[in-house]
Amino acid sequence: MRKSLGLLACAGASVLALDSLLWWGGVQFLEHRLASASASASASASASASGGEGVAQSVGCPVVFQHKQRGGWPFRAQVSLEGVQIMCGASAGQGGVSYAVSHAVLDLAPWHPLTVQGSLDGGQALAVQAEKGPAGGQKPGYLLLKTDGAPVRISLPLRAAEAGTLLFHTDFLHLVPQRGVAEAHPVTARGVSGKLVWNSHADAQASALALSFAAQRAVVAPWGDSVDDVQGAVSLPGPMGRLVALWSLDEAASNGPPASDAGNLGGGESADGAMGSASKDQLASSDHWATDAGSPSVLPSSPSGASPGYAEILVQHVGGRWRRLGISWSGRLVMAPGGTPLGETWLTLSNWRPFLARLQQDKTLSPAQTVLLSRLTDQLEQRTGGTEGPLSVPLQVRDGAVQLGGVPLLSVLATLHSVSLSGASAP
Repeated sequence: MRKSLGLLACAGASVLALDSLLWWGGVQFLEHRLASASASASASASASASGGEGVAQSVGCPVVFQHKQRGGWPFRAQVSLEGVQIMCGASAGQGGVSYAVSHAVLDLAPWHPLTVQGSLDGGQALAVQAEKGPAGGQKPGYLLLKTDGAPVRISLPLRAAEAGTLLFHTDFLHLVPQRGVAEAHPVTARGVSGKLVWNSHADAQASALALSFAAQRAVVAPWGDSVDDVQGAVSLPGPMGRLVALWSLDEAASNGPPASDAGNLGGGESADGAMGSASKDQLASSDHWATDAGSPSVLPSSPSGASPGYAEILVQHVGGRWRRLGISWSGRLVMAPGGTPLGETWLTLSNWRPFLARLQQDKTLSPAQTVLLSRLTDQLEQRTGGTEGPLSVPLQVRDGAVQLGGVPLLSVLATLHSVSLSGASAP
């Protein structure tokens, strides 16, 4: 009996020792991956500062944090980080883009040995960092986006740092843009999931970054109506060095909140982010925008003269359903350093006939609004020849704003929204 108990005790001690060894190895692996990201980014920055031609195309992403704690024993290796900040694209004298989150947890467990899983909790921010000006001064950075909501669960397959995939999911997300017209339109989404793919060795025929996402429901302020079944896919063709144009500062960059606000979420110990209303005349004068039914077979080609200094943005599709009206936006944009997006896009509407019919049958609409909708319906019928199918509408992007017949799309949407709801308060 004593011998059996002794053997059992030795077996238990061996299991605990082996488990502790595996836990320690997992923790060291996670910390090594964090340290490797910072070390490679520092090497890229040093090589760029030494004047090596071509090295400036490297985009390193060092990770810094205020506090680190190990945990998860005995069943998983876990590293918790407080005040995390990831800075990408920065080089000697050049600014970059940074991401900050209040709390992050990474863990490695036997039941997912080839995947690092974790969560992001608390406020998050995306910002453009300050950079040195041509005269030796410093151009201030600024916030692009802030988010809050439920914890974001992430999954990161164990691959080389140069190319990888990040899966994410959260029950609730609140996006608050910090610049431009979008600042007046925060987005609240539920049931959000998606995938982020990166490839630092991508050439012009491959994507340096790609993001696909879906949400069960989203609400864009100040409108109360929700958009259901939201889906989207956006990619940025390589090489990675061209993406610098997305965050290169211009002289007007200082009109937003300083990027130091994002730094308040992270930074510290190194690891060894106006609606207008269009008049009826403006909406009526844009009757030339309707095209034949059906989606375009190919996306618009890149504007001529786009040089390697331009960043290209391919919007494969962003869409959803609003009041049973199917909406999908796609196109191709370019952006010069310090500039704003420019390009040609398409808006595809499905089930648009029943949608307009419901508005016309709404007895609460004013006579002027009924006449406006009747004219719009007649024009669409003439353009499409009465054929069934989706309606494709060309949209121009100028100075960073999507326009419909020269009128900002947000203004058109605000007018349509007020038309569709004008009778809600009628007695």
